[in-house]
Amino acid sequence: MTVRGHSHLEMLVDQLEIDTEIIPFSLPDPLDVRLDVDVTYRLFDLQKLVRFYGQRYWEEETSEFGKVPGRLELENVAAHTFNVARCVLLLAPHFPWLDRAKSVELALVHDEPEIVTGDRDPVGKDGQGNDTHAFNQALRRDKDCEERRALDALAATMRHSLRSPYLNIFDELIEASSEEAQFVKALDKLQALVFVRLRKGGRITPDHAAFTIRYSRIGVHRFPPLQEHFKIVLRDLLNDVAQSRPAEALSFYDEVFAKLESADQP
Repeated sequence: MTVRGHSHLEMLVDQLEIDTEIIPFSLPDPLDVRLDVDVTYRLFDLQKLVRFYGQRYWEEETSEFGKVPGRLELENVAAHTFNVARCVLLLAPHFPWLDRAKSVELALVHDEPEIVTGDRDPVGKDGQGNDTHAFNQALRRDKDCEERRALDALAATMRHSLRSPYLNIFDELIEASSEEAQFVKALDKLQALVFVRLRKGGRITPDHAAFTIRYSRIGVHRFPPLQEHFKIVLRDLLNDVAQSRPAEALSFYDEVFAKLESADQP
């Protein structure tokens, strides 16, 4: 990669940086962050494993499966939930003021409203999330209301002693009223970024990259001490582009910048 290309890459990575002088906090050691991110990548290998595949008594299900084990497919919500919760255990020790058990609890349930609502598309028709809950505040409020209705329906099926605590957990998540909730919401976005890097890599389009950077910013602003983790994953993703199509990398970065500037216009 040229010096200019490297500079453009780092300028894109810096889109996920918050000035520590404005919001003072300590960042984890860079070497530890690199190790954390590599472990996060490795955890996705679990999604490539298919239980019972090819085993005796499971021949019919194996033939119906249709996928090839060993490849990272589109993930289901349960797999995403596991990765968010697992990353609480991996990353929370950097931040000793967090209640780790509470964070795990929040992570394990954070997407349960989707049992009722389904997984809402954050990208939308314009490819940048401007017409979805991702960046439209009115639609964000609508989504929160829909989730509260879903939670009421889910809670109604539980034994009475669990209902109020269950709804209280989600009040905390939806309102992001604790640092643990902010942390889990940030991890939710970090996991999305990791999945994009592992599944798309050098095949990502400039449109998708621009949306991914903007969407990841939400996570960084939720919990700024995680910014270096976000930045390393984004750097890895952009390096994937440079390695897979070196002749196009500079124009790719320029196009992403242009799309970011356009999307960020008020």
